[in-house]
Amino acid sequence: AAQIASLTKIMTAIVAADWLDASTMIEVTPEAASVGESSAGLAQGDSMTFDDALKALLTASGNDAASAIAQAAGARIVAQAAGAAILGGRGQDGGAAAREAAFVEAMNAKAAELGLENSFFANPHGLDFDAFAQGQYSCAADVATMLRAAMQIDLVRANIGFSQADITVQRDGAPVTLALENTDALLGSYPGACAAKTGYTLAAGPCAASAVNRGDGHKYYAVVLGSSSKPQRFVDSAALYDWAYANRSSLRAPIADEDIAGLAWGERVAFTVAWFMEGW
Repeated sequence: AAQIASLTKIMTAIVAADWLDASTMIEVTPEAASVGESSAGLAQGDSMTFDDALKALLTASGNDAASAIAQAAGARIVAQAAGAAILGGRGQDGGAAAREAAFVEAMNAKAAELGLENSFFANPHGLDFDAFAQGQYSCAADVATMLRAAMQIDLVRANIGFSQADITVQRDGAPVTLALENTDALLGSYPGACAAKTGYTLAAGPCAASAVNRGDGHKYYAVVLGSSSKPQRFVDSAALYDWAYANRSSLRAPIADEDIAGLAWGERVAFTVAWFMEGW
């Protein structure tokens, strides 16, 4: 098991898409605005569509966006659990912390549904230190499964492949444009790269999860955890894809456990990548 930092946000997007439509308005609470670390530049009181919030989550890797989305979806989760209509006003559902806790519970339920046997989520953004040292963990194979599931969701797939994007938020009664940038170097440089999510904390090290689709019927996913440097995680990812393309004629599906048990970590991930080829 390992820390996966902001790769956690892939699961945040998956679960939120179960509860929110593209046009659902997301409001940035004081709690969401003050999470800290990676930020989409959101401010308390900002509001935006879930579609734009997903860009803030997946392109800019905003912890502020992660909490705002979790709280919005969490309100609906709490309301459904209570057998009532969507709750209006803070306090009726226990406030932002309770809504976020309900969302995290849904993240772990989704992990079980997807068969992620080596993952536990404790927050929607992936911070893992100080107040956020809450025992979360995952592994490369689970993240690959998670990204594959995310790519089956049209709304998420449409928002996870931007190298840069602009979103519009309502701030103090007026529209404000925020420019977002993705730190993933594969987008626009590696042929077929179409999805990318990066992460970094001291505990996790540099991480990256990505997808490649060259339109030839083969779709690959690569996950790199704990790389030696931020640039190296993209070198590692490209090496995995190069290996998969060079060896795909000899790959068999499904790949049995005994076929991968003796492989080195990188080779094992490459086999996992090569196995996920159906769908979008």
